[in-house]
Amino acid sequence: MRVFIVCPANIATGGTELLHQFSKCLSDNHCENYMVYIGGNGVDCPTPEAFLKYEVKYVSGYIDAPDSVLVCPETQVACVTWCRLGTAMIWWLSVDNYLSAYRNIIQRNNMELGIFDLKKRSNVLHFVQSYYARNFLESILEIDKTFFLKDYINDEIINVAMDKYESEPRRNICLYNPKKGYEDLEPVIKACREDILWVPLQGMTARQMAQTMCKSKVYVDFGSHPGKDRIPREAAVCGCCILTNRKGSAAYPGDVNIPGKYKIENTENVDQVLEQIYDLIDNYEERTCEYDSYREGILNEKAEFLRDAQKAIGVLQETVACKKKEASYQPAAYAGTFEAMRNAIRQIEGLMRAAGTEAEASKVMEKLLTADYVMQIVKETMYEGDCG
Repeated sequence: MRVFIVCPANIATGGTELLHQFSKCLSDNHCENYMVYIGGNGVDCPTPEAFLKYEVKYVSGYIDAPDSVLVCPETQVACVTWCRLGTAMIWWLSVDNYLSAYRNIIQRNNMELGIFDLKKRSNVLHFVQSYYARNFLESILEIDKTFFLKDYINDEIINVAMDKYESEPRRNICLYNPKKGYEDLEPVIKACREDILWVPLQGMTARQMAQTMCKSKVYVDFGSHPGKDRIPREAAVCGCCILTNRKGSAAYPGDVNIPGKYKIENTENVDQVLEQIYDLIDNYEERTCEYDSYREGILNEKAEFLRDAQKAIGVLQETVACKKKEASYQPAAYAGTFEAMRNAIRQIEGLMRAAGTEAEASKVMEKLLTADYVMQIVKETMYEGDCG
């Protein structure tokens, strides 16, 4: 089994980080896997600098074969059409981002949300990151079977939290994400007491965010909660009290496990929102313990992810094994392997011919002597040969 993970190039978000974390997990379990970056033309390295620590490998494209698995996040569902011989794994990291990514197509199809006929594709498996996503698949897209593969927050956040959670003095600071739900929060900020400082979480490294969270009392999130968002969990682990609305995943206790009274039904009621914020600020020491079970669950998420990932690998391996049994032997297709190998050799020779000077030739030779590079060319062409 070889796994190809589709991911936007050079974009560092919680979702794209999770795709890289999954790649690392596959490698740790001795599963051959590659990133397939979208939109990285002309970029020297499509892997975001923050994710280089995951040591992923990447190839130029997906190779369709019975033992191939194509992992598509929900914003790249259209790539499922690449997969005819292999197994497609759609990983629903959110719901709203899927609807946003394909809004125009959905509108052209009279608001039909299942625009890719996923239910009819026998080679597609569905994995979900949240209860919100599972409910969407079951009730809206009528997908019968789903598997959980959740995520976990950045280890660096937890390390800072463990170091500063109790030692850092708390201040009357409310944190918020200016990219999510600010239109609902702006009237609250304007009407708030002057002794409360509002700090936007932007332009910070993970460590800086954690340090800011560890000296704050409240994090407010009135965004859409398209999936099981990371920032509320990061803030909670760092000791903040969390206040949300009831949109998206925030409506599900399994995704945002905070007391119901801290989920505001009507965020336009500024007085009600402020009353809740003042209570959390002024009675922080008493209120913060109400989030203990939420924090405990978050601290266990990495272990849960690794268990989910092991199960996912097992499901994929079983599916691939069945596909390989069903695949008929085609001598003509396998005969193409040697020609594919010759193509690989020609590519390597072409690189050598491109070296006009001794210095350039030395650089090319150094590149060719990198085993991973040569094997990437050979593997791609062999897989193409096997598929005919």
